[in-house]
Amino acid sequence: MSEFTTGVLYPRKYEPKLLLQLSRFNQPYFHKNINEEWNAIFPQDEWLETAETLQFLLRLSNCHIPLLWFHDSEDTGWGFRLFDGGVEVSSATISYELDIEMAESVMTKRYPSIDLSEEVIMDDQLRMEYDEVLYQVVHSESFKQEVKKGIARFRPQYFSRFLTHKQVQQLCSLFDVNTLTEFDDDLGSSLMYDSVDLFKEILGIEEMIWVNFSYLASGGRE
Repeated sequence: MSEFTTGVLYPRKYEPKLLLQLSRFNQPYFHKNINEEWNAIFPQDEWLETAETLQFLLRLSNCHIPLLWFHDSEDTGWGFRLFDGGVEVSSATISYELDIEMAESVMTKRYPSIDLSEEVIMDDQLRMEYDEVLYQVVHSESFKQEVKKGIARFRPQYFSRFLTHKQVQQLCSLFDVNTLTEFDDDLGSSLMYDSVDLFKEILGIEEMIWVNFSYLASGGRE
């Protein structure tokens, strides 16, 4: 089973103020201490899909409490949304599937009548062609531009409320599109796949792993 982690983090110094407001939240949730610096809320609405959840977080952040919704899906990617002052002030999404989607789009145009999911596995020549297309994709400017779209709303200044200057500078370096997309031919990967661990290390939230509302509701059995 692949990791799926999601929750709403906030600095522990805001705990008394947040707990007072949290009593007004009508949906099921868990509230946990993460470490010495961070606490987290785990709402049942794990992806913040309902207007009720989103409005509550916006109202909560309007009480001068910065809230960082963080999600990490091992197979597909990770991201965050930062709420402060009653608005969403920053966000970013890193997709691990972007290069594959772009490569498959190229191959589908070349071979519109075949089932790529089967033929690429069965046909060695087609597999070699697909690998070459994938290599070209990850080294392309168009791939870099698509990655850039996912981090376009990263606003480092809003992290200054609860991070040090050094941490903010580290985040700026991490969310540089050239850094993220620099491909290591020897390893066959880029920093994108390690970026979530670097993000967690910079913020000091390494404990945010394999945890979400469903996991906590099951008593840790899922």
